Amino acid sequence: MKTKLLITLLLATQIGSAQFYLNEVMLDPPGTDTPHNFIEIRGTASTPLTDMYVVTIEGDGDSDEGRVDEVINISTFSTGTNGYFVAAQTGNFYSINPAATVGLDLFSGDVESQSHTIMLIQTSTPPSTGDDIDPDEDGTPNGTTWDGWTVLDSVALLKDNSQSTTLAVAYSTVVFLENNEATTPTVIAPAGATIISTPGTQFDYAGRIGDSTGDALTNDETTSDWVGSDLPSASTPSMAGDFWVMSSSSSALRAYPESFEGSELNHIGGPNPSQNTLSTESFDSNSFRLYPNPAKTVLNIETNINDADLKVQVFNLLGKKVLDTNIDNGSIDVSELITGLYLVKIASDSKAIITKRIIIE
Repeated sequence: MKTKLLITLLLATQIGSAQFYLNEVMLDPPGTDTPHNFIEIRGTASTPLTDMYVVTIEGDGDSDEGRVDEVINISTFSTGTNGYFVAAQTGNFYSINPAATVGLDLFSGDVESQSHTIMLIQTSTPPSTGDDIDPDEDGTPNGTTWDGWTVLDSVALLKDNSQSTTLAVAYSTVVFLENNEATTPTVIAPAGATIISTPGTQFDYAGRIGDSTGDALTNDETTSDWVGSDLPSASTPSMAGDFWVMSSSSSALRAYPESFEGSELNHIGGPNPSQNTLSTESFDSNSFRLYPNPAKTVLNIETNINDADLKVQVFNLLGKKVLDTNIDNGSIDVSELITGLYLVKIASDSKAIITKRIIIE
């Protein structure tokens, strides 16, 4: 990737003690954003979020980079008894941990995520949309507004399409870059930034892995502090208790670290998982391949185990068994299943071997 890294001077007074973190960011999901946007903050339990705001900073290389586009005022709230605060929207379908504090309708509505840096800041002067932290538009924050901020945490979601220049600007060292163009864009970012290019895929979600506190971004869930993901429209929450599911693909990058592909976002207002939330497997998952996923009428199951010994059961997200069948020539008929997310359990002699997740379109 052609990347231009500027040595950005982030003084110690602007990096903060980081006792509070951007734990999850869901902005601009597939389809209509409202009521699906949410931002989760993690910190000390039952502690006021005094003078704290979440802001989105413009990062399009030809459109007022450094401008504050969205201000989410969380300064009047406190974290819950479990240390979490969630900014959500009225009408959301999420099951938010009851120990978390929830602030509703703090967003302006549909919130653009790409190209933006999302920051958790603390400042005695309330920020406003239109404020500018990069008046020179050179990728280096400066000026009166910036000098008054303590940045507690940040993550950048960038894009390169629909721009007159192949340039994107990040004000974070954690960067997910959608790359759809023939010419890989130049990215201006702080020194030491990790930039993950996601060809053809717009990441809608970013979150911390477990209770991480750093800014490492690797393809190994045991060393990465962050995970980012594309979200399939087929998993859009539509009823109480629904949640998003990270996309998965055998050939394309749909989550980073990739081991999180297919993981559920069913932990809002509580601790993030330190690994993929797929059900516990008691057999080598590489022995099975389910495709296409999403599926419409037929789900193919490739395995190196004798098909005749295998039983396939499909469950909906309420735990109800909706299909109980054998593999027929390497596939099962799913044409009677309605659109949604399902768990597929493959068993042998009544012993569970593996559970996988599929989407039916």
